[in-house]
Amino acid sequence: MKKIVTYSLLIIALFLTSCSSSKKVASNVKQYNVETMGVGNDGTYLIRVTDYFRSNDESVYLDGLKKDAVHCVIYQGIPAGNGSMKQPALMNADTRVEGNEQALNEFFEQKLYLNFINSVVNSSKKITKMKDSKDYKISVVISVEKEELRKYLIDNNIIKPLDFLF
Repeated sequence: MKKIVTYSLLIIALFLTSCSSSKKVASNVKQYNVETMGVGNDGTYLIRVTDYFRSNDESVYLDGLKKDAVHCVIYQGIPAGNGSMKQPALMNADTRVEGNEQALNEFFEQKLYLNFINSVVNSSKKITKMKDSKDYKISVVISVEKEELRKYLIDNNIIKPLDFLF
């Protein structure tokens, strides 16, 4: 009888832990949100980037949001919105140069992406403390120099130039 009770409690405990909800915590995984605020005539994107951080220290989250903005332009593209059409990612299966992973890692590790941030609209900053968590949901509007970023990626043989299609 003692074994049956022990096994029953064990099964109930396993069931309860497997059904518990998991919270999103700040991590190195790229799980940010991007909203289009506009596309500039001079080859810039104006986007609102939202991500989660453990700290509301401006030097920490601003760097992270800038990295997210450039990461989005390179890998995901910019969604349609606010009168702007969807903008494709700079790197896709057609434009990717094989063996460029090391160059891209260095690009982000050495913080070279900061060279392609045109401006940060400080008045757009929103910081929300997440309920029952140590995380902060932070968003800010950032201007990214898309054409300069494309030129850099082409010059460093990370993506192919657009004329490869012809």
